[in-house]
Amino acid sequence: MNTTQPHIDEILRAFFEHELAGRRGPVTRQRITRVYQRLLECLETEAEAILADDDRVLLAAEREFQSVGAMARTMHAENLFDWLFLFLLEPWLDPYKQDRQDQRVQLRLTSALIDMLVSNQLIDWSRRARLLAELRAAIRSASRTLNARQLPQRIPGQDPWR
Repeated sequence: MNTTQPHIDEILRAFFEHELAGRRGPVTRQRITRVYQRLLECLETEAEAILADDDRVLLAAEREFQSVGAMARTMHAENLFDWLFLFLLEPWLDPYKQDRQDQRVQLRLTSALIDMLVSNQLIDWSRRARLLAELRAAIRSASRTLNARQLPQRIPGQDPWR
């Protein structure tokens, strides 16, 4: 693991710039941008619930200078990794308010972001193996639910079950 950790804003900027660079379609680019904005909002909104006391003090001090983006400017990959689980839950992954394709993009990008954090050794995956497995399981579960085809309620031309 690196001794100098980049801040979350640096990690996310590089990740999403890379994701956008390979995409030409305006709709796909908009979906990726919405996921980026939603993730930043999630991190700022949920920061207080997850941070340790020392980190909360640091965040409060940073917010005194500039509140917008304070969490992403001060916290690191380990914090981001912890918050990704929340990003897979309502209201951040919301089947009732979000377009299905937006949800698919969010799941794909969250999975890719986890892979990037692990492959670049920004988190100690051996120490965080349980959360890593839980994150991947949550993504698989949400993907299955999202991609499940609805079975017809009644087969045309057949009598319903009695």
